[in-house]
Parts: sequence; structure tokens; C-alpha cells
Amino acid sequence: MSWRGTLTAVLLLAAVLSGWSVWRQMRPQASAAAVLRPDFVLHDFELVALGDDGRESFTLRGPVLQQDAGSRALTLATPLFLVPDDAGAYWHVRAERGHVPEQGRQLQLRGRVEAISPAEAPPPTRIETDRLDLFPKEHRATSDAVVTLTRPGLTMQGRGLQAAFDRRQVTLLSDVHARYVPTPR
Repeated sequence: MSWRGTLTAVLLLAAVLSGWSVWRQMRPQASAAAVLRPDFVLHDFELVALGDDGRESFTLRGPVLQQDAGSRALTLATPLFLVPDDAGAYWHVRAERGHVPEQGRQLQLRGRVEAISPAEAPPPTRIETDRLDLFPKEHRATSDAVVTLTRPGLTMQGRGLQAAFDRRQVTLLSDVHARYVPTPR
């Protein structure tokens, strides 16, 4: 074989190997893009979830809800949850973002979380934190972050929270500091 034939064979083999290498590197990127795409997206939605007894467990409103591909977990942008108490009045629970794991037993709210008690149920109560886990079927919430609880004339701050929305009961767990300012009559 002449040197031209050898050179042609080597260049042809190099071209085939280069093409195969480029083709292999393109495949993972295409499949990664497909995995990142959500199964579905809802815009400007309202969802009413019912409990096993057929009564309203919670109502969820928000601008964007998407189901992550494969895991069936939900991602929420600026969600608003309306959680009923025993009297049928609603706690308003907001956050910057939310995540519902695949099992759906809890709702993980993150970023400037705010829960406001029903206006019909005195005393008016406001809860503020950065992290709150909401268990809608049980009408309760927990947090391990710093929590601020405000009522007329009273501000309490502590670490950790347990709340039973149906019974209108909120407990700060540790490192609690309170400031009481009597309201004028």
C-alpha cells in the first residue's frame, strides 16, 4: 500500500472516530434536557383538595404550579394556601415558593412564609418565618426555623413551631422571647 492509501485510511478512521465521539457527547445533553422539562404546568390556578371525609382539606391558589418530570413532585411559585379551621374560617398561608414531595403528605413552604389567622377568630394572629412545613390533612404546621408570632400588644420570637390550625393553637418550641405592650382602652 502506498503512503497516500495509508494516509487516506488513517484520515478516514479519524473522521469516523471524531463523528462517533461527537454523537456520543450530544446524546446525554438531549436526554438531560428532556428530564428537566416538567410533566405539566398550570398558570393562574385554584385547586381545592378534599379530605377522606369529603370536606375541604385546603384550597391552593398561585400563578404557577408544575409537576417535575419523573418524580411527580410539585413546585409552586408564590403559593397561597387557605386552610380551614373547625368553624370553617380560613388561615391564609403564603410563601415565595413551595414544594410538594411525591407522596403529597406535606407541603414545604420556603422564603418569607406568612400565616394569618381568620379574621372571625380573635385574637388576630400573624406567623412569620423562612421555612414552614404544612400538613393539610391534619390541619397542622411545623417549623424548625426562627419564627415570629404577632398578636395585638404581643410579639413573640422563638425557634421552632407547632401549629394546629383547626384548634387555633400555636406553640413556639425554644429560645422564646416575648414583648408585651398593653393596648390602650
